Amino acid sequence: MLWTRIISAVVGIPIILGLVYLGGIYFLAGVVTLSVLAMIEMRRMLSRMGRQDMPVFLWVGAVLFPILLYFQPAWLPSFTALFVLSGGLVCLGQYPRITFQDLAINFFGILYIGFGFAHFTLLRGLNQGMMLVMYGLIIIWCTDSGAYFIGKSIGRRPFFNTISPKKTWEGAIGGLVAGILSAMIFVYVSTKYGTPYENQTLLLWSAPFLSIAGQLGDLFESALKRQARLKDSSRIIPGHGGILDRFDSALWVLPVLYHWILLYEAILKV
Repeated sequence: MLWTRIISAVVGIPIILGLVYLGGIYFLAGVVTLSVLAMIEMRRMLSRMGRQDMPVFLWVGAVLFPILLYFQPAWLPSFTALFVLSGGLVCLGQYPRITFQDLAINFFGILYIGFGFAHFTLLRGLNQGMMLVMYGLIIIWCTDSGAYFIGKSIGRRPFFNTISPKKTWEGAIGGLVAGILSAMIFVYVSTKYGTPYENQTLLLWSAPFLSIAGQLGDLFESALKRQARLKDSSRIIPGHGGILDRFDSALWVLPVLYHWILLYEAILKV
């Protein structure tokens, strides 16, 4: 099992980093693919929860949110408003087969997946976006690794036992420390050997928040799986489970990083 995880990581990480480096339409295609695959997993969860999904509504959201925000982010408010109204029309047209509870959870699926993955392209589109996406991914990977190895070796006290019994406070703290250290190393290496980000202090200050966000994202997806009575969201990635299993942290971290930067820039303009 461990070797399967390692082999999948060795194959998958260079592909991800390569798409981040290429950016543009190549990165967008990768993000849309991830969004669609994750939506397949979400539909499976909804079914297992006994909820009625709205297939066309979910597919359109999974595809259009990343594409729209890549080409024209300014259209987001109008597009979201039309999307909400169209969802309401679908619900009314198929009521009572589709209830308002079903509509709400379908909206959640679109926001969680379609809107979440759209932030990958939004972050990549910022100034020095390639560096920012890689920075976020490195914090996620180091936080996950630190939490796993520290938790496995010295973990004793359960952390959110009702959601994920194997997670411990020791592992969570180990992940936080690993995330912060990875940010410090990233800033040092990029300053000494590459093109540093224009505000290195901002990256360092964001590290603990991003590490915590990554662990909360992982717990959130675990809660979804527990409610759906699933061990993995799917088995598409050998040794790692599904797309949501691998990108659950990123769906929290990259949006947090993106809006953290926007907030900082807005404050500077005041």
